[in-house]
This record gives sequence, C-alpha cells and structure tokens, in this order.
Amino acid sequence: MLVAPTPDNDAERLATLHSYGILDSPPEQGYDDVTALATYFCETPYSTITFVDRDRQWSKSEVGFGTNESSRSDGFCAYAIFRPETLIIEDTLLDPRFSKNPLVLDGPQIRFYAGAPIMAPNGHVLGMVCVFDNRPRQLSSAQIAALESLARQVQALLEQRKAVARLEAALVLSKKTERHLGELAAIVDSSDDAILSKDLNGIITSWNTGAIRILGYSPEEMIGASILKLIPEEFHSDEAIIIGKIRAGERIEHFETVRLTKDGRRLNVSITVSPIRDDHGRVIGASKILRDISDRKRIESSLLQSEKIAAAGRMASTIAHEVNNPLEAITNLLYLLRPSVTDSAGIEYLATAESEIARVSHIAKQTLGFYREHTAAVATSLSELVQHASTIYEPRCATNGITIEKSLTSTKALVLRRGEMMQVVSNLIANSIYAMPSGGMLFISVGDADGVNGDLVVTIRDTGVGIAPKDMPSVFEAFYTTRSTIGTGIGLFVAKQFVEGHGGRIEIESNQSADRHGTTVRIHLPRVTLYDIARGQ
Repeated sequence: MLVAPTPDNDAERLATLHSYGILDSPPEQGYDDVTALATYFCETPYSTITFVDRDRQWSKSEVGFGTNESSRSDGFCAYAIFRPETLIIEDTLLDPRFSKNPLVLDGPQIRFYAGAPIMAPNGHVLGMVCVFDNRPRQLSSAQIAALESLARQVQALLEQRKAVARLEAALVLSKKTERHLGELAAIVDSSDDAILSKDLNGIITSWNTGAIRILGYSPEEMIGASILKLIPEEFHSDEAIIIGKIRAGERIEHFETVRLTKDGRRLNVSITVSPIRDDHGRVIGASKILRDISDRKRIESSLLQSEKIAAAGRMASTIAHEVNNPLEAITNLLYLLRPSVTDSAGIEYLATAESEIARVSHIAKQTLGFYREHTAAVATSLSELVQHASTIYEPRCATNGITIEKSLTSTKALVLRRGEMMQVVSNLIANSIYAMPSGGMLFISVGDADGVNGDLVVTIRDTGVGIAPKDMPSVFEAFYTTRSTIGTGIGLFVAKQFVEGHGGRIEIESNQSADRHGTTVRIHLPRVTLYDIARGQ
C-alpha cells in the first residue's frame, strides 16, 4: 500500500488546525447536520467530516462507520490535503494509491471516495467533507457542488467556533478585572488582615496596621527588610517559587503556610499574592494579603484527631476478638503445661507468662485503650508495679545488650487503676528498648518530687537514638509514629490519657546529639489521685 507523503508546510497547517480547538471535541448538531446532508445529496451510505492530524485522521462527525479515528497512513484524506480542490476516486481498486488500502480490501470495503476540502482563510487544507460507497460510481456536477458547499459550511462553523472562543476569553478577562477591582476594595476595607507589598527582590515596601497586629513588627522595622525575615528557614524555597510565579504574572490564591512573628511564634497563615505592574504592564513587585488561620487549623486538627479515634474505635471490637481467640488457646496450653514444670525457676517463668497473657487479654478487651477500664482503683505500690514491669523486659534487654539500672526508692502506695499504669510503664520501657537496637543503658526510677506536697515521679531514661525536634510536638498525638515498619502510633497517646485520668502529667525530653543522645520520660502522679478522691466521695 502506498503511503501519502507529508506536505512541506505540514507544520504550519497543523498549527492552523490546532488553533481551532476542534480535535477531540464532543459531537455537535451543526456538524452532524452536514454529514447527514452529504449522505442525502450524494446518495452514499457513508460520510465524514475528517481532519488530518499529525499521525491520525479524526472525524468530528460520521455516518455509517461507527468510529471516528484512524491512522493517517490508512486514510484517503491524507492525499486530499495537497491541493485545494475536490478529490474523487471513482474506483479505488483501479487507483494504485488505494488498491491495497485495508479500508478497501477489508472492513467497509470502500470502492468510491469523494472529498471536498475544508480550507482555512490562510489557504491551508485542514481536512475534508467526504462521502464513500461500497461500489464504483460517479457524482453529478450538482452533487459535487453540494459537497463543496457543505465543506464551506464546515469552515464557517470553525470560524464561528474560534470567534466564540475569543469572546469567552474576553469575558473571562473582564470578570478577572472585575474581581481584581473587588479585591482592591476589600484590601482598603479589611484591616484584620496583614497587607504588605514587596519588590521582585523580596524587599518589603509597605506594611499596614493588620500586619502590625498579626506579626508584631512596626513599619519602621519591616519596610526595607527582606520578606525572609518572616519565613521559617525550611520554607525559604517556597518564597523563591512565589517570586517566580509573580515574575511570570501569575496570581497565587489562599496558599497556606507558616510565618514567624516578632516574638518567635510560628503562625499558620493563608496568603494571597498578586503581581504589581507598572504603566507599561511590566511586573515590578507583588502585593500580599496574609490572614491568620491558627484557630481554624486548631479546630481542623481537633476534628481530624476525633475522626481518627472514632475510626479506631469502630475497628477495636474486631481487633480484640481476633487477639483474644489465640490468647485463650495459649492460656489453655499454659494450664496444661503447669503440672510438668517442677523447678522453681520454671514455675516463676510460667507464672510471669500467665500474668502477662492475662494483661494482654485485658488490654485487648479495653480495645486498644479506646475503652476505659472499669475495674476499681486500688492502693498500689508504684515501686512494686514498676519493678514488675521491668522484670518482664529483662531477658529482652539482656539479649539486645541493654544494661538496666533501677532506683525504686519510693515506698508510698497510690490509689491507681493498676492495669492502666502497668500498660503505661510497659509501653515506655518497650519504646526505650526499640530506640537502642545496638545496646545501651536503661535507667528506671521511682522517687518523690521536691517539696512537702511533691508528686511521685516515675523516670524512664535511655541512651537511644533520640527523637527529632520536628517530631517532638506530635509524639502524644494518636497514630503518630516515626517507625517505618512497626508501631501503631497510639502508645504515647494512650499513656497520656491514662496518666491524665489519674490527675497526673507526662513529660518527654529528647536529644539526638552525638555525645548526649537519648530520651527521658517522666510521669508525675499526685499523692492523692483523682481515683483516690472519687473513692473518698
């Protein structure tokens, strides 16, 4: 099969075709009317309005084929675009250009083709209005004239399309101008927002009253200063992007980021930045509206946290069921194993295993901490509780090369929910072990705080890798974890809930420096816990 050559001016022709935005557009009645009339006037079973693209032929409308796209190399129209006149092939089998064409030999088996050119005002042939038949035939002069008239009608539709597009673009520009005028009016009227301007080097040139109130700086302090003074170092790259968009004449709307106040606070803000132009339309700077969205962010964060907890609660009963089934089987196996264990060490290990299985079962029933324990609070020796929790982890510490040092000096008993506090201490010890994969030191203490009415303080300190400063504000959030493979991110969240439920507080400090790395967690519990007060009532 012969393949039509590509015209020398095809790049210009394609640019003209693409300027109409017709390719791949949805069906339209005006074009469908043209193919219907072409079929009627020329008495053929097939007709198309076909545009010749770079590698394909695409039909805006067709009758009879059932498809609107084919390869340019297989098409008849690729030959027709070479000259601005109607191409007629009375018998395709007798024309060497088409006699081996797959559309002739297979499929619709086209034997007759006629195509009238769709010609742009610059003389480029964009495509054809075509008719096809399955038999050799001729068209009368009247039919040819009708086909050419329909091709001119298609070009008129294309010009109308382009005119409408220009009108719509002008309307959009008008609305944009109107919106900008409204925004300028809002800037004048709105004193709650910070409004400032800067040049293309990021030097501040104006500073309003709202900026003084929100950011704390006076105009004398900021005019002539760099905008980077307000931006945290990790966000400096954002400013380069903003300036780049402003130089390109783009507007940035409601971009949410963080800015620094004079007293060092990090403020959540939404900024809108617009280019400032001179009388010649050149961009010379930018105006910026900055809105404090801290309250909204706090509400969003609270709602997100509530949604996470609610979702976890919905899963909790299923998880508890899946955990309790194997735990029950393990408990039964331990029961069967007990008669065969006679040495004192084995009996002690067995008792510890049974105790821990019972504790894990209880935790599962608490649905991962989202269901509060309803067992009564009882007087508990905090030192004894911590000793029991640490004993469980001693074999694991020995295996991992971790040395444990304990100082359990307090002899006082507090009214506690023992299961909850056991879970808190166990979780903190497990976190420390995880932070020391290559070994280290684990210090555990229970003592009295300074002062007559001082708290009891549980301290768990490790020499692990430490927590990054950027993660510290989030460590007590539900589902926040820095572990890539294990960890649910609820351990510290649940620990905080349990400690505060007793009227206490939990604190965490961490360091990643080479000579002082490690994490310290302190649990402060009042001598008279909330459960002690409740019991007294």
